Amino acid sequence: AARRDRPAPAPVHTDLTSVTPTGTTARFRRPTSLDEAVRILRDEPGATVVAGSTDHGVLVNIRGDRPENVLAVDRIPELRGITWADDHVEIGAAQTLTEIERSLSRTVPLLGQLLPQFASRLIRNSATLGGNLGTGSPIGDTPPALLALEASLVLVSADGEREVPLEDYFTGYRQSVRRADELIAAIRIPTPTSGPAPLTAFHKIAKRRFDDISSVAVGYAVTVTDGVVVKARIGLGGVAATPLRAYATEELLEGNPWTAETVAEAAAVLRAEGTPMSDHRASSAYRTAMLGTSLERFFVETQESQEAVR
Repeated sequence: AARRDRPAPAPVHTDLTSVTPTGTTARFRRPTSLDEAVRILRDEPGATVVAGSTDHGVLVNIRGDRPENVLAVDRIPELRGITWADDHVEIGAAQTLTEIERSLSRTVPLLGQLLPQFASRLIRNSATLGGNLGTGSPIGDTPPALLALEASLVLVSADGEREVPLEDYFTGYRQSVRRADELIAAIRIPTPTSGPAPLTAFHKIAKRRFDDISSVAVGYAVTVTDGVVVKARIGLGGVAATPLRAYATEELLEGNPWTAETVAEAAAVLRAEGTPMSDHRASSAYRTAMLGTSLERFFVETQESQEAVR
């Protein structure tokens, strides 16, 4: 009980080398500064980068993967923390999902809707946004919501940093514009400066309600003024080789009244977004159907919430 009242121990620099059962040499390092981490990646771009290790740990445990060069970035101060600027909030890539949930659930409601559906509390205590985005998985839960929020990523290397819109980050199945010598340092989410707050929702379609991998995931941020959609952002996961924005659906919604008729027309367009495949989680036809159903459900939810306010 006394330990809970004391701050966490300061990061300790770690550099361990061991010989694996196959006779190869394996190295594990946990640097305590960003400069050291990017210098290692510059010189050794093949290093396996881990933060919470909730994804990589499964490969080690189930598949028996034994990487020979591991770089842990979870205790680097420059990759942690949440800071507010005039027009955005910046989330450190190594900030755990539980920490983000506690800090931003009210101020960024879409994250408050997403994070309770992300795996289990045990996983959220270790998992990070940087790790979820860094794997490039098309069924990761955070990309659809972050796409709807128009997030961008700060990529850092020994040569400096650059900012990339998340919609331009993914280039193919588990591929991205991030170079082997770069780390995801932070995620920036724009904050509205004026006008009404957008209507938001995160829909996760899976076989189990909690602690499961998505078959389809959809993030919504739709701004309605005087009954008309003035801005629509929709992020999709599980329906293509990469997470993606539903540009055609967004375009149809914007400038039209937020009505059941408009939503029905937009739902037909949304069903055609992406190139869903069939696998053991869901068929392509089911994924297509769920896209349209999701938008219709979102509309009903917004109507019910507005009625509750009245």
